[in-house]
Amino acid sequence: MSAAAGLLLLLSAYPVGFGTGTVGVPARSPDRLASFEWQNIPSPQYVGESFRVRVLARDENGALYDYDGTAFLSTSLGAYVVPAVVQFFNGVCDTSAIVTLADDLSLRCFNDSASGLSNEIEVAAGAPARLVTILPGEQLVPGIARGRTGSPAGHTAGDVFPFQVYLTDEWFNQVNLSGDSVYFGSDDRFGRLPAAGELANGAGSFTASLRTAGQRHLFASPAPGEPLLPDTSSAVDVAAGPFTRMLLVAPGETPLPGDTTSGVGNTPGKAGTPDPQYLATPFDVTVYACDACWNPRAGTGNPVYLLSGAGDSCSPAVAELRDSVGFTFRFSRRGDNRPLWVRDSTTSEQSYVTYIDVRARGTSIEVDPLTPDTIRAGETAAVKVRVRDANGDPVVAALVQFERVMGSGTVLQPALLTDTIGYATSHFVCTPSPASEQDSIRISSGDADTVIGIYVSHLSDSLFAFPNPFGSINRESTLIFYSLHRASSVRLTIYDPFGNPVWKRRFNQGEPGGRFGDNIVYWDGRNTKGQRVASGVYLIQVLGMLPTGIDFKGIYRVGVVW
Repeated sequence: MSAAAGLLLLLSAYPVGFGTGTVGVPARSPDRLASFEWQNIPSPQYVGESFRVRVLARDENGALYDYDGTAFLSTSLGAYVVPAVVQFFNGVCDTSAIVTLADDLSLRCFNDSASGLSNEIEVAAGAPARLVTILPGEQLVPGIARGRTGSPAGHTAGDVFPFQVYLTDEWFNQVNLSGDSVYFGSDDRFGRLPAAGELANGAGSFTASLRTAGQRHLFASPAPGEPLLPDTSSAVDVAAGPFTRMLLVAPGETPLPGDTTSGVGNTPGKAGTPDPQYLATPFDVTVYACDACWNPRAGTGNPVYLLSGAGDSCSPAVAELRDSVGFTFRFSRRGDNRPLWVRDSTTSEQSYVTYIDVRARGTSIEVDPLTPDTIRAGETAAVKVRVRDANGDPVVAALVQFERVMGSGTVLQPALLTDTIGYATSHFVCTPSPASEQDSIRISSGDADTVIGIYVSHLSDSLFAFPNPFGSINRESTLIFYSLHRASSVRLTIYDPFGNPVWKRRFNQGEPGGRFGDNIVYWDGRNTKGQRVASGVYLIQVLGMLPTGIDFKGIYRVGVVW
C-alpha cells in the first residue's frame, strides 16, 4: 500500500472535524522500533566461554529508540546462543552471551517488529570435556544439549556392528586432537568390544558385538587421570537370534543369556552348580529353546525328551519345546556325575550333558537286635541302627539324629554319621529315678523315622535281668533280680524260644534266692549241662511258693547273643 493510499484510508476512518489540528489532517505519529544494531563482537570466540554483547534499539530514522522490553537471541545457523531472551533498558541491551556451536556465524537479535545481525565471528570448539558414543542410526549434533539425534538401529545377538566415539567440548563440538586413548565396556557382560582404542583428530571408528538380548548400552571412558566425562551410549535393542540349541537347567542353576565365553565343559548359557539330588526322589528341570548366544526364544515345537542312565524315570516322557518345557526326573541309582541331557526326537539334536551328583538318603531305619529293650537304671545302653536307601542298600555318611521323646534318660550323641556299612551307634543313659519307667527314643535319617522303647527297671521291680541282652557283645552273664513280698521257696526256670527248659534253680525259704525283698541270681548263659545256649530270646520264670500256694509269679524275657 502506498503512503498516499494509507493517508486517505486513515482520513476516511474519522468523521470530519475529529481530532486536533486542521480538519482532515491527522496528528504526526511518534517514532517506532525499526531495528537492532549490534556493536562489534571480537573474533574468534570459543564455545562455552562468555563474552560481552551490546545491542542498540533504533527507530526508523536510525536514532536510539527508548525501548524497555525483551528480544530474542539466536545465530545465523540456528538457536545456538545462551541466553535465548534478553532485556532492553532505555533502548540498550548490555549483557553476556555464550555460543554453543563451533562455526563461522553471526548473532541475531529480533522480536515481532525488528531484527538485526551482528558481524560474522569465528567460534572455535571449547576445551575437551567429554566423550560421545554414536551408534548406527544416530548422528552427532553439536551445539545442543543431548549431542545426538536419531534412533539406534536394532541388532541381533552376536552380530558385529560399527560405532563411533568423538572427543568433544562441553557442547558436543568435535575437538580435533590426536592420540587420545579411550576404553570400552558394556552392560552386556558377554558383549565383545575392543578393550581400548585411539582417537585421531577427535574421532574413532570401532566395532562391537552384543550377545545378551534386551536393551543394552556401550560405555566409553577416558584414560585414567584425563579430565573428561565418560559416556553411556543410547540404548540399543538386541534381539535373540534364530533357534539353534537347547539348554537344560537343573536345580541350583539359572539361565545365563549371552554366555558364549565358556567351553562346553563349563556349562555355557547358565550359572551355578547343579544341586545334589537324592536317589528315587523326583526333582524338576527346565529345558529352554535358545539362539546361538543362549538367549531364550521360540523353538520349533518338536518333541523333546530327557536322557540319562537305565532305570531312571521322567514325567512327561516327551514334551513339545516351543519356548521352554518342564520335566520331573527321578534317578534310580546313586553316584557322582550322573549325566542328564535332552534330545530332539525329530532332528536327533542334543544338548550338552549336565552332570549331577546323586546321593542316597535314608528311607528306612533298622534297629540292631543287640539294642536292649530293657536296661537297669543308671546304666548306659548302646542304641545301634542301620540306615538303608530306597533300593535297600546301606547309606554311608548319612546324618542320623537321636532324640529322647519320653522318659528321663539322656541321649549322649544326638547326631551321628553312619559308617562305611551304614551303621550309627549312640548311647543312652538311663537316669535313676524313684520308680521304673518307659523311655522312648526317636531316630530319624533322611526320610526315615522310627521310635524305639527302652524299659528302665529298678531293683524294686518284681523281676528284672541286666544286662539284657548279654553275651559276647558286652558281658557273658546276666544278673536276674526279683523282689519277694515275703520269704518263700523259689523255683527259677529259664526256657528256650521253643518252650523247652534249659536251666533250673531252686531256693529254700529264707535262704539267698528265697528271702523277703530283693534277690539276685547269676546266669552265665549255659544250660544245666554247662553248655552255652544258642543265641536267641529266652524266658525267665520265677515262682515263689508258700504252703498255702503260689505267692509270687514273674515272667521276663532276656536276650542271649554270642
